Amino acid sequence: MKLKDHLLKNLSLSFPIMISQLGHITVGVFDSLMIGKVSVSQLAAVSLATSIFAFILLFCVGLSYGITPLISSSNRKKKYVSSILYNGILVNLISAIILALFVISTKFLLSYLGQDKEVLLYTYSYLDIICISLIPLILFQTFKQFIEGLGFTTPSMYISIISNIINIILNAILIFGLFGFPRLEIIGAAYATLISRVVMFFLIFFYCVYDIRFNKYILKSKFSISINHIKDIFRIGFASGLQYIFEVGAFSVATVMTGSIGATHLAAHQIALNLASISYMVASGIGSASMISLSYYHGKRNIVDMRKSGYASFLLVLFLMLISALTFILLRDSLPKLYVDDISVINIASSLLIIAGLFQIPDGIQAVGLGILRGIRDIRKPTIVTFISYWIISIPLSYLLGIKYGYGIYGIWVGLSIGLTLAAIFHVTRFNYLTFVKN
Repeated sequence: MKLKDHLLKNLSLSFPIMISQLGHITVGVFDSLMIGKVSVSQLAAVSLATSIFAFILLFCVGLSYGITPLISSSNRKKKYVSSILYNGILVNLISAIILALFVISTKFLLSYLGQDKEVLLYTYSYLDIICISLIPLILFQTFKQFIEGLGFTTPSMYISIISNIINIILNAILIFGLFGFPRLEIIGAAYATLISRVVMFFLIFFYCVYDIRFNKYILKSKFSISINHIKDIFRIGFASGLQYIFEVGAFSVATVMTGSIGATHLAAHQIALNLASISYMVASGIGSASMISLSYYHGKRNIVDMRKSGYASFLLVLFLMLISALTFILLRDSLPKLYVDDISVINIASSLLIIAGLFQIPDGIQAVGLGILRGIRDIRKPTIVTFISYWIISIPLSYLLGIKYGYGIYGIWVGLSIGLTLAAIFHVTRFNYLTFVKN
């Protein structure tokens, strides 16, 4: 295949996954859009709660990625695929329950981090409910990775769209008290998220049970715990989850730093981060599709197409993130107005969008690079580099620039941008080295 063929193939495979991945993040986007019309304090609470929840959400999403490459390279052997699915459900469900309970039981530690008291009260209530929503969400994610490993990426896309429509409608009803319902504000947004994720899980579950392409792996196979398969899932998924935690954790720490500056800066941070997370999920979708494609070529030992497919994904994300960067910079004064009317929040968010625009390309490349390397079973070193980039370099640098030397929220974001850039450079270099040597 020519590079152009790989580019078109990867775009076709990536698009449904992008939409599905966006489904995870647009829940928070619409929560922020609607809550921003209620009060700045509640928008700041959504920011703080989302930054904490993102830790466990993306770790569990990364853990579920252990399923896909195993199934993708399995040649669809029924007994093997079924075992990976069932043991994947076990691993993901137990992990989600433990992590949700951990966050709910330790949320009060936020009071020791210099956060606004009014913001904290809203944060606690919102966080409890969205943590519970992690359980149906991760069950959906497990079945999603199962069918994507078999090469079917569109069903989860449609289910994500339906779920997000339900979330938007319920948000409007429960936040603002429409059609006779009580006005619940931030609590209404949390309940809307929970209900939409329960619906999401049931839709994909019944779809898989009633579709002949998938039900043979579910209904016609007996479940048995396989320690070897659990180890295989963990080997890929745990490292993938750590990669997400290291990156998202850095942004979460940045959110806590910003919260110590004030509620206005925290609300502006949430707006810019909310918009940046949309483009990040697009890049993450390309990375997930790359993992599927390269797992297939890796299983076939086809190094030539593996290399072409990887570079096609890098080119694809480069083009899309360039569009995203230009959008952020050119519309920096207009986009924050979608969230709030507070002019001070709008001005700060507008400035942050310039920085966000500048780190779009390295952010997209590092996200895709992780997916590509995951597809060729290179996991340990990228995980170490991710940790160094964000926790050894980004976080200390953000603290020094933002807090110690007084550049505030802008210094914090510059520190984050440097970590993203370093990670992107390594992942491209690592992929080039591995495929060049093998070739």
